[in-house]
Amino acid sequence: MTDILYEQRGAVAWITINRPEARNTLSPAAFVALADTWQEVRDNRDIRVAVLTGAGDRDFCCGGDLGGLIPLWTGARKPENAVEERLLADPAIGDRMLLKGEPLYKPVIAAINGRALGGGCELLAASDVRIAASNAQFGLPEPRSGIVPGGGSMVRLARQIPYAHAMHLLMTGEPIDAATALAWGLISEVVAPHELRARAEALATRIAANAPLALAAIKRTVIDSHTESWNEAFTREAQESARVMMSRDAREGPRAFKEKRAPEFKGE
Repeated sequence: MTDILYEQRGAVAWITINRPEARNTLSPAAFVALADTWQEVRDNRDIRVAVLTGAGDRDFCCGGDLGGLIPLWTGARKPENAVEERLLADPAIGDRMLLKGEPLYKPVIAAINGRALGGGCELLAASDVRIAASNAQFGLPEPRSGIVPGGGSMVRLARQIPYAHAMHLLMTGEPIDAATALAWGLISEVVAPHELRARAEALATRIAANAPLALAAIKRTVIDSHTESWNEAFTREAQESARVMMSRDAREGPRAFKEKRAPEFKGE
């Protein structure tokens, strides 16, 4: 069974963590496959938005596979195949899998179908729009095991949600439910479990209909200006705006509006 399922439907890439029997934990193969999948999304001009979800209806992702991944990293067992050898030989795979290395400037929707714990919670923090089923849970239990949530959460969370809420998640190790996550701003929407996929698909379709250059400029400006001064950030915003305004898509949008038709954006 393939640990990461990948399907391109039109301009939308659907990425599914496919280990429901193991709480959708990340095996070595899943780590490598997800890193490669993000690169495919980045490089494929036909893809305008990605949706990340988990198989089944109980777990989005419950972090790394304690029986397979962690012993490999600690040296408790030797690599058993080429994929595991590649993972050990290239430590940057973990950063690419969690979108900590080269940024992905295409929109990413997380469709959280169940528990998002440990690395699963860190994965959703790398996404842009987060829709959760009402039965979802969120938590970073690492400190309870003597380790830290080093997959981006110690940097990302306090920049994304209020400081006190971020520190509560980081320091207690206790999970929160979907309603609390929504109130804290960790996620953007809660739906009934049976509505999750349809809602994610509708949102992905709507985003994919927008101009890809504009979407990339928006995400690039938001991410890259986050730690800049106001003046630096506004300068970056002006540069991105000017670049988009010179594009073919920027001419196509008003023309389509005037002609009362849907715009045909080309990313040019």
